[in-house]
Amino acid sequence: MVGITVQEVMTDKFQKIDIDAPLSEAIGIFEKEDPDLILVFDGNLYKGVLTQDLIIRSHLKWDPTRAKVRDVYKPAPVVKPDDDLSKAAKLMMEVDLRSLPVGESKAEIIGVISDLELLKRVAEGDFGNKQVEEFMTREVITLKPDDTVAKAFATMRDHAISRIPIVNEEGKLEGLVTLHDLIIRFIKPRFRAQAGEVAGEKIPPFSMPLRDVMIRGVITVRPDTRVKEAVQIMMENDIDGLIVTNENDKVVGVLTVKDLLLPISRMVEKEARFYLQLGGDADILSDFTRERIIEDIRRFVDGYEDLLGQEGIIYLHIRRFPEKFRGVHLYQARMRVVTDRGVFVATGETWGAIQAVHDALRAIERQILQKAELEKDTRYYKRFIEKMGLW
Repeated sequence: MVGITVQEVMTDKFQKIDIDAPLSEAIGIFEKEDPDLILVFDGNLYKGVLTQDLIIRSHLKWDPTRAKVRDVYKPAPVVKPDDDLSKAAKLMMEVDLRSLPVGESKAEIIGVISDLELLKRVAEGDFGNKQVEEFMTREVITLKPDDTVAKAFATMRDHAISRIPIVNEEGKLEGLVTLHDLIIRFIKPRFRAQAGEVAGEKIPPFSMPLRDVMIRGVITVRPDTRVKEAVQIMMENDIDGLIVTNENDKVVGVLTVKDLLLPISRMVEKEARFYLQLGGDADILSDFTRERIIEDIRRFVDGYEDLLGQEGIIYLHIRRFPEKFRGVHLYQARMRVVTDRGVFVATGETWGAIQAVHDALRAIERQILQKAELEKDTRYYKRFIEKMGLW
């Protein structure tokens, strides 16, 4: 436990909207007030949240001039005022949201707590004096300035990441691309063009080199920067991640809000654990299928605990295609396992959601065993050989 309650950090100022309100009304609130999120209510009963990212992505499915809030909002749990900040961090990790409502129940919402305010408060203690290198992700995916927007989208999809540093041949930082910015510039205009809103407007091609779209003058920190200073930089610039560079401006890591929330969230329980974040079309799965997938992943983690460690995050993005075979949809499962012992990424695609997840897990398993073999861990040599089909 952190020893600090949610009510010490929350704000009682928040925006709210009715679930049957037009989505355009929510867009107006974001443009005028710029809140982290809007709480969605059905009468006096809290139902969920609406964020700018949810609205941006909704352009791929809904016409914002006709859609309602209920088409886009996301259910999210309520944090109690006397809950410890470690529990709030845990819930943020599990539902992949940067802010959460605070209240005794769904009928008694009294405020909102944000991730950066939470981190700022915790960083006032010993946690804030630790160095960035203790929490940053070291295995950084990078691209070159001449790589294309299409390659950036594919890389983000394959590795389940939302930001990519752009480096030169020497590995020195030249810029940054984020999924948020790419969607606004390249995906959203295409949707609007289909709706006839921007007829005749030239839409930038996916073949455009990243040097023409990347963010320059990227905000960076050094590995020895203290956490409290990194959090303050994020707050001042309203960002949720920082690129970590060494004295030669070479990229050596990435520090995100999630990287800092994870150790705080682990304080809830005596034993560390893995967090599973489900995204994509996971919400349309049946309860049986969703529970089966969660249980299968839990067994997988337990089975490889000695190699994976006891803590980390599993990002699972599920996509359902319209194609069917004998009444079963084609599914794709993209999985990214992030632990202090490494990062493992794999994709499974086949008929049925459970089987697609199993295919991804098998690919992750091969990577884990291969890593163990490469590290000369003879205990797993036979298992590695068998999984690679060489036994």
